[in-house]
Amino acid sequence: MTRTIVFLMTLMFVLPSDGSSQAVPSLGHRIRIKQVDGTVLTGRLVTLSPETIQLWISSDDLAEVPVARIEVLETSLGRHRKFGKYFALTVVAASVVGGTIYGLTKSPCTETGWFACMFEPESRGEAVAWGLAGGAIIGLPLGVIIGSKVREERWNRGALPAPTEPRLTIRPVIGGRVGFAGSVRVGGL
Repeated sequence: MTRTIVFLMTLMFVLPSDGSSQAVPSLGHRIRIKQVDGTVLTGRLVTLSPETIQLWISSDDLAEVPVARIEVLETSLGRHRKFGKYFALTVVAASVVGGTIYGLTKSPCTETGWFACMFEPESRGEAVAWGLAGGAIIGLPLGVIIGSKVREERWNRGALPAPTEPRLTIRPVIGGRVGFAGSVRVGGL
């Protein structure tokens, strides 16, 4: 008896998980479907059956997707702010643009007097550095505004409805490995 338990426990840790703890989405939820051919559809779930899924793409467009053609089904977790990401991207982009513009447009100082050229860069490299700093300074308030306004939608992988007939499939699993997933229908309904 203990050998059987040890064998079953070993199988449980060695075999890939099929993600059975994922919940099937409820009607009205925002979902994203990635089909086998690469097409991605996003909308509200209207009907869900073991054969097909219907969703509202827009106010007048209803799509029906066979479950057999679905590669990934995801449910929306809502839109969330990514302040740090967009703040940093904005500051870096403004800095690069400032450095590029000032570096390309730098011309030698032709003014007379010691004070006239005091704050002018002496070389093109120094002009690029000044432009990077100036762009970063301009990018700080822009980064705060953009970082606080932009939201991204986060997605959670959901489970497909149970198939109506037994099947065995080969599909990728968490960790980049290939695994087998099987289903068996029990009962008369």
